[in-house]
Amino acid sequence: MFIGHLPGAYLIFRTATPDVGKLAFAAAMLGAVAPDLDMLWFYLVDNRAHHHHAYLTHRPIVWVALLFAGLALRLFYPKAGTVLAFFGAGGVVHMALDSIVGKIAWAWPYSDYSQPLVVVQATHSHWILSFLNHWTFAVELAITALAIALWLWRRRNSTCVLSSDNG
Repeated sequence: MFIGHLPGAYLIFRTATPDVGKLAFAAAMLGAVAPDLDMLWFYLVDNRAHHHHAYLTHRPIVWVALLFAGLALRLFYPKAGTVLAFFGAGGVVHMALDSIVGKIAWAWPYSDYSQPLVVVQATHSHWILSFLNHWTFAVELAITALAIALWLWRRRNSTCVLSSDNG
């Protein structure tokens, strides 16, 4: 996914948990993009020696552990636990979305096996062009358009509710 992580997570969390607090929602959005922070390491330190999906930040167990740690923490610290759980859930959403055309090792550390749902063939001179011209990128664009439409709809409806409350 190139542009779909944030819009995809927005759609999932806004529809599945529409009344969640702003801090938890922000944590989910941050979690949905946090795994790709490993791109800094990929380019600046690792010199592109290993695919960034091989890094710990792209291991689903990390995000599932954060999700469950947050759920456990909620028993003693409800606000902090909720924020951590939503951050972890955002990372899980990222892993699920990456699994469409990327190799994510869901059974790691027990197995390194990974296979994308859809294989993008190298049809152009650069791998990015191959991805951008593949039908899955149209799905990303559709997800993005839907997320924008939902955001606009929620914004319009919240303004209508606010203005009807005043008069």
